[in-house]
Amino acid sequence: MGFFTFFPFLILLIYIGIITGILYVIYKWVNKFLILKQEHNDLLKEIIKKMDNK
Repeated sequence: MGFFTFFPFLILLIYIGIITGILYVIYKWVNKFLILKQEHNDLLKEIIKKMDNK
């Protein structure tokens, strides 16, 4: 009988873990995208500077 009283809490913890994992993956993906976008902008600025100097 003890297992069945903790079973709903176990399922709730599993759902919270899955949701937390999904949010963490989304956060890492968005962060990586923003870093790559910033690097892209920096490279374009350098190219523009080099073209202006010629």
